[in-house]
Amino acid sequence: MASDSATFKDLDLPRVLNTSQTDFVDEFYEPLLSRSIEYKRGVGYFTSNWLQSAARGVAELADNDGTAKWITSPKLTEEDWEAIKKGDEARSDQVLHETLEETINDLRYDLEYDTRNAVAWMIANGLLEIKFAIPTESLSGGDFHDKFGIFYDADGNRVGFHGSQNDSEQALRNYEAYSVDCDWLGTRDAEGVDSHEQRFEDLWKDRDPNVDTYSIPDGIAEDIAELRDYDNRPYTPFEDPDDQPTMEENGEITLRDYQREAVDNWFENNCHGLLRMATGTGKTFTALAALDEYLEQQDSPTICVIAVPVTHLATQWAEEMDIFGFPSPRFLFGTANSDWKSDLSRVVSNIKLNFRDREFIITTHKTLSEEYFREKISSIDGNSVLIADEVHGLGSEEQRKGLLDEYNARLGLSATPERHYDEEGTEFLLDYFGGIVYEYSLADAVPEYLTPYDYEPIIVEMTAEELEEYQQESKKLASAAASDKIEEEVVEHLAMKRASIVKSAENKYRHLRRILQQIDNPDHLLVYTNPDQIDDVQRILNEEGIVHHKFTYHEDEDQRDELLEGFDAGGWDALVAMKCLDEGVDVPATRQAILMSNSGNPMQFIQRRGRVLRQAEGKDKATIYDMVVVPLKNPGDDVSGSERKLLEKELDRFAEFAENANNKHTALNVIDDIRVKYRI
Repeated sequence: MASDSATFKDLDLPRVLNTSQTDFVDEFYEPLLSRSIEYKRGVGYFTSNWLQSAARGVAELADNDGTAKWITSPKLTEEDWEAIKKGDEARSDQVLHETLEETINDLRYDLEYDTRNAVAWMIANGLLEIKFAIPTESLSGGDFHDKFGIFYDADGNRVGFHGSQNDSEQALRNYEAYSVDCDWLGTRDAEGVDSHEQRFEDLWKDRDPNVDTYSIPDGIAEDIAELRDYDNRPYTPFEDPDDQPTMEENGEITLRDYQREAVDNWFENNCHGLLRMATGTGKTFTALAALDEYLEQQDSPTICVIAVPVTHLATQWAEEMDIFGFPSPRFLFGTANSDWKSDLSRVVSNIKLNFRDREFIITTHKTLSEEYFREKISSIDGNSVLIADEVHGLGSEEQRKGLLDEYNARLGLSATPERHYDEEGTEFLLDYFGGIVYEYSLADAVPEYLTPYDYEPIIVEMTAEELEEYQQESKKLASAAASDKIEEEVVEHLAMKRASIVKSAENKYRHLRRILQQIDNPDHLLVYTNPDQIDDVQRILNEEGIVHHKFTYHEDEDQRDELLEGFDAGGWDALVAMKCLDEGVDVPATRQAILMSNSGNPMQFIQRRGRVLRQAEGKDKATIYDMVVVPLKNPGDDVSGSERKLLEKELDRFAEFAENANNKHTALNVIDDIRVKYRI
């Protein structure tokens, strides 16, 4: 954070900046935002890539209690354009909601923790507003393509900028430039800033006759806000109560053999270590058992800190601590306790003055890394314990500040402790916690603790028309990506257009009907699809006589609870779901799942597999049908690189599913046949 006296006048800002001579992040965004109290920005499409770039330095802005207003453009289909042009406010809001829903889900997976968390918290706290601009009238059918912004500091100084730099990673590698106006330098600069400010206000207040501006739908704002405090594994590991260790009549808890081994290994490693255990295998109970035994050996006052990635996990931990007979923990993070700093001070004093033998805290990864929390914990001369849930989230440069040397005992939990594309963060975690002391994989857990399953990969071939369109779009995309003159957002748009061909492949319906007839009598079936196909999927289920209901963002929480209860009781043969069933919702009764739409993100298919493999009474097997679209089942020798690339990630996902299936070899044969034909 900049000092109170830091203003824009401290900076030496040139009239024109270009990427050849200037690091836009270090020398432009961050110095200005660290001195700003307000930031107005207008640019490009609303995508995770844009947001990653536009959010550079916003944490600095938030440190100043600053606010931001962003105007951007949603990616709309022709049908969406037509609906919005009709001017029906309710319908426009619905179209924006449906269009943006997929982008919000992308934010979960694509944005780095620090960016996602900063943006989400700023929206939740009302510090960041986003509006969407859609050209109309004489500009109808065009894009909101302007790129400009204004910074404001506490002394009333303003900096305006405008130019080709399009806030993307690719733009930082291209030759791009900004023109910069500083209103204190003279009349010409002040007039330039005034002009940018007037244009922004006209757009923001919907006063431009050729551009319609829409506020972000409430549901979408809430969806973004809910992303706060998540890391790169944005789902809640659910520990099934029926899948936990048992409690004997005398009140003692009996661990499973592998949990006992995990605890013993931790003690043998001097009470340091990471547990890599598959979701559903009882990581929480294992950790609490280790804590219970550790505290029995301690004579001195001890403070116990449990750090969770998301706030609602705090309640789950507290409930399971109660089973072990631990005192009720204190929730020390802002959303649960506005006085957490005072409470933390009292807790630390209790330990330092020997007023209490034990203190139990549950906090978030974010709060754990805050300076106040660190200072208080560091002041304790006595004993302290740290249990880090979803420990991979603490490997980022900011979060790892909370991993203090003062914690005498350290236990980290995760199914995937490695941080993707972050070797430095991974090595830090391994070094701090003392390595992985125990592993228990999905293969180990099936069939004793997770349901055995059959895996049926379904190869879906494009129609002749789809193949022709796909190849044409691939050529356009390849040409655009290779050009230094075409902006990154244009490349993104072409990539999305090509991906929509795959997502909407017509032959998926034929395979869906065949699968339903093969199942004959669906029993607790989940069908995962996308907004473009959900109506046709429901029509086919109706024609096949399958009693079903959709499970989407349109249903409120009460309706969703009723649907899940009805599904569990057999009132519905099937649920037709989109991405909203990926996160935080467990449906252990599921016997069959048909995956018609996948994002390609590994987190998503891990979640979906988890929905299906939960154990339930009377459930001895699950079956997963997984569709992947190929240009041709029997391609010629002229297979293009883009076609191989389309399949490569999908086939890796297939192999991941197949590896632990009952029918592993049969499933892998299907995959290997395609690999051979496409020379992958």
